[in-house]
Amino acid sequence: MASRLLARFHHFLLGTSLQNKLIIFFLPLAIIPLSILGTFSYYKSSQVVQTQVCQTILESLSQVNYSLNYFVKDIEQLTMYIYSNREIQDVLSKSSDRPLAEKHQDEKRIQDLLETFLGFKSWNIAIYLLGENGDRYFTGNLLPSQYDDYNVNWGLFRKMSLAGGNVVWDTHYSMKKTEDFGIVLSSGRLLKKIETSQPLGYMIVDIMENALADKYNKAHLQPGGQMLLLDRGGYVISSTPSKHIVGTKLNEPYLDQVLAGSKGFFELQGVSGAPPAMVVYDTSEMTGFKLVSVVPIEMLTKESSSIRNLTLYVIICFGIVTFWLAYVLSVTITKPLRKLKSLMYLVENGNMDVAFPSKYRDEVGQLGLSFNKMLLRIKQLIDEVYKKQLMVQEAEIKAIQAQFNPHFLYNALDSINWMARIHKLPDISQTVVSLGELLRFSIRKGQPFIQVKEDMQQIRNFLVIQKMRYGDKLEAELEIDEEIEPLYTLKLLIQPLVENAVTHGLEVKPGKGHLSIRGRRVGDKVRFEVSDDGAGMPRERAERILSGKYEAPDGRSTGIGLENLRKRLELYFGGRYRLDIRSEEGQGTTVTVEIPVMRTAGEDQHV
Repeated sequence: MASRLLARFHHFLLGTSLQNKLIIFFLPLAIIPLSILGTFSYYKSSQVVQTQVCQTILESLSQVNYSLNYFVKDIEQLTMYIYSNREIQDVLSKSSDRPLAEKHQDEKRIQDLLETFLGFKSWNIAIYLLGENGDRYFTGNLLPSQYDDYNVNWGLFRKMSLAGGNVVWDTHYSMKKTEDFGIVLSSGRLLKKIETSQPLGYMIVDIMENALADKYNKAHLQPGGQMLLLDRGGYVISSTPSKHIVGTKLNEPYLDQVLAGSKGFFELQGVSGAPPAMVVYDTSEMTGFKLVSVVPIEMLTKESSSIRNLTLYVIICFGIVTFWLAYVLSVTITKPLRKLKSLMYLVENGNMDVAFPSKYRDEVGQLGLSFNKMLLRIKQLIDEVYKKQLMVQEAEIKAIQAQFNPHFLYNALDSINWMARIHKLPDISQTVVSLGELLRFSIRKGQPFIQVKEDMQQIRNFLVIQKMRYGDKLEAELEIDEEIEPLYTLKLLIQPLVENAVTHGLEVKPGKGHLSIRGRRVGDKVRFEVSDDGAGMPRERAERILSGKYEAPDGRSTGIGLENLRKRLELYFGGRYRLDIRSEEGQGTTVTVEIPVMRTAGEDQHV
C-alpha cells in the first residue's frame, strides 16, 4: 500500500507542470530553514530569559542571606548581652537553697530583663536560662521537658559545653513529618562567671519557623516553586509553601550538588514524572546555611511565549510570500535553463561530449550558444596542450639519445676492422670493435631501459677506446656488485659521466690519472659513483650544473653531458632520483647518481 502511494506521488511529480514542481519544492526549502531558525531563536531566547530570571532569583537569595546574617548577628549579640549581664550573673551564682521569697524576687527581675531584651525587636523566639543551681527562667508559657531535665552530653548541650562559652547553633531534627513545625533552630551558650570562669548554666534561644520564613519570603517565590533553608548537613530548617519536610534531611537528587557548591543555578531534569526545574541556591558565609529556590522551567520561560507566537506568525506570513514567489519564478524560469545547468554539471564532472540544444534566441538560448562555443574551445585547447606535451617529450628524448645518425659510421668501422685484421693490427681491430659495439648499442631501438650488466659492458667498450687513446696515462677501475647486474637502468646513464671524467678531468691533468666506477644497491635505490682524481672544478660551478644554470665559457653545449643527464633523470623518474657532484679544484670530482630499483624494463618509469 505504501509503495503504491509512493508510486502515485512520484508519477504526480513527474507529470505535473514545472510551475507546480517549483511550488511543491520551493515551499519546503523556504519554510523549513525559517522554521529551524525560528525554533532556534525561540530556544535561545528561552535560555536567555531563563538565565536572566535565575540570575535575578540568585541576587534576591543573596539579599535574603544578607538579611539572615543580620538576624543571626542579632541573635548572637542578644546571647552576648545575656551572657555578660551582671544581674543574670548574680542570680545564677546564688545557692539553690536560698529562701523562696528571694527566688521569687530573682525570677521577677530576670523575667523583666528578658522581656526587655525581646522588646527591642519583633522576634518570634523563646529564651531559656538554665542555671546549675536549678533556676529556670524562660520567656514562653512553659518550659520544655528536655530543657528542665537536660543531659549535658547530648545534642545542643554537648555543643555548648565543647564551645566553652562561644555561641553554637543546632537544627531541630524531626523523625516524622508532622504539622507542628514550631521550633526549627536553636542557638546557645555555656554561661560562665566572668571573674572565675565557673560554669553557671546554659542559655538557649529557640527560633520559630515563621521567624525565618518571614525573611526569605522577600525572595519573591515564583509561582509553582519552592523555597528551602538548609543547614550544613542538608537538613531542612524551613520551607515554603510546603512545610511537611521541615526537620528532615532533604531527599532530593540535587542535594549533593547544592551542598558541594557555594552559589549558582543548574537545570534539574524531571524525575518520577516531575517537570524539569531550575535549582537556584546561595550559601551564607557566616552560618553556612543554604537558601534553595526550586522553580519549574515552564514558569521561567512563560515570558518567551510572545517570541514563540511571533515566530509562528512570521513563518505563516513568509509561507504565503514564498508561495507567491514560487508561482512567479515558475512562470518566468523555463526548462532550458535547467537543461543548461545539468549540462554544466556533466562538464564539471569531466564529461566534455555534451551540447546545449538551443531552440530560441532569447537570453537563455544565447547563453546556451555561448556555452557550446566555450566547451568546443576548451576541448581544442586540451588537445593542443596534450599534443604539445607529447611532442616536447619525444623531441627531448630524441635530442638526448640521437645526437647523430651512427649507421654510416658503424658500417665504415666494420670495414676498418676487417682491414686491420688483414694487416694484422690487433690494437686497431680491438678499438674499432669496441667503437662498433658502442655505435650498435646507440642505434638499437626499443625500451629506454636496459640491464645494468649490459650498460656496464658498453662502459668497458668505451674504456677500451680511451685506453688506446691515452695509454698508460689512464687507469680505470670498474666495481659493480653482482646483486644489481640483473636490475634495469636508464640507457646511457653512466657513459656521459665517464666521458666527462676523462675529457674534463683526467685529460688536462699532468701525469697519470685514476678513474673509478662503482655500483651497488642502497635500500630501495641503485647508486652509481664515478670518481676521478683529475682537475676538478669550483664548488660554484658544480652547484650551477646541478641547478641547470651552467653554460660553457664558449657558449656551446657539452653534448650529452651532465645537463642532458639531469633532464633525462627528471623526465623518467620525476623526483625519485638523486644527482650529486662533489668536486675540488686540483683534487678530482665524484658524481653520484641514485635511481629506483627496477627489476623489469620500464618499472617505476615516470614520464
